[in-house]
Amino acid sequence: MAARLSRPTQRQALCITQVEVTSVTPFSPRALDKGLAGTMVGLARHILPPMTPARGAAQILAERVRLDSVVDTLAERALGHSTLPPAEADILRRRVRERTLDLLDEWSKEAMELANVGVGLQYNPTEAGGAQPLLRDFLSPDLKNLPPNHRRMKFRANRSLRDVEPSVAVQVKTIDLQPVEEDEV
Repeated sequence: MAARLSRPTQRQALCITQVEVTSVTPFSPRALDKGLAGTMVGLARHILPPMTPARGAAQILAERVRLDSVVDTLAERALGHSTLPPAEADILRRRVRERTLDLLDEWSKEAMELANVGVGLQYNPTEAGGAQPLLRDFLSPDLKNLPPNHRRMKFRANRSLRDVEPSVAVQVKTIDLQPVEEDEV
C-alpha cells in the first residue's frame, strides 16, 4: 500500500505541476526576492501605530530606529525555520538580517528623497492616492525601464504570498462526515 500511496494519481500529478512552478522554499534566495520586502513592510506597518495608515510609509523617517525589532524578528524566524547545520543556519540568519537592514535603509532614502521635493509616500499605488507607492507589483509599468539594481526594484511585492506550511494529512469525508477510502478519491 505504501508504494501505491507514493505515486500520485493523474489528477494529483496535474495539481502538483500547477503548484510547483509557483512554489518556493522559505528563505531561499528566490523566496527572499519575492517576499522579504512585502513581509518586512507589513511587519513594520503593524508593529508601530504611526506607520499603520496608508501614508504611514513616510513615517520611516521618524520611526527607523524603532524598527530593529522587525530586523530581529525576520532574522530569528529564518534561523528557527532552518534545518541546516548550525553554521549554515547562522549564515542564513545573517543574510536575512543584512537584506532586511538594506531594505530599511533604502526605504528611508526613498522617503527622504520624496520628502525633499514635497511628495508623500504610501504603501501601495491604490491605497490613498496623491503619493508615490513604496511597494509595486512585479510587473508594474513604472519599473519597466529601471535597471535591476535600482532601489525601487527591491520593493516589488506580489499581491499574495502563498502560505508555505508543513505537510499535513488530509482526511477526505463525505458530506455526512463518513471517511472516504483513498481508492474512492
